[in-house]
Amino acid sequence: MGANNFFSVLGKAGVILVLSVSAVSVFGQDVVKQDSIPVKPLAIYQVLKPSCMPCHSNEGRDKPRNAVNFSIWEQYTSTERLMLAGSIQKEVQKGSMPPKGFLNSHPANALNAEQVNQLVQWCDSLKMKP
Repeated sequence: MGANNFFSVLGKAGVILVLSVSAVSVFGQDVVKQDSIPVKPLAIYQVLKPSCMPCHSNEGRDKPRNAVNFSIWEQYTSTERLMLAGSIQKEVQKGSMPPKGFLNSHPANALNAEQVNQLVQWCDSLKMKP
């Protein structure tokens, strides 16, 4: 059956089949290769991406990006990561981050208790590394 006949049969049957495969999304889930993420582990990156990285990444504004830039996290020295981990943990536990102004326009990006706990544990793990 030629391509024209195939599409003719599909059109007559009233059936349209569209199969879309994306490198970015499969079944509504982001597909991210572990080695391509700037912050590891992947579970932490998935918390940081919507709630922190809009401001604290290469795409963010100068002031928050200069405070901590998750796009270049692996480029920080272990001492810098240690200091940043303490600040991140403190701000997240206080509920200061993400800030209220950001959450007013992006309420879905608020951190829930489980995500706060994940970030706190991640920060603790960074503080234990030499």
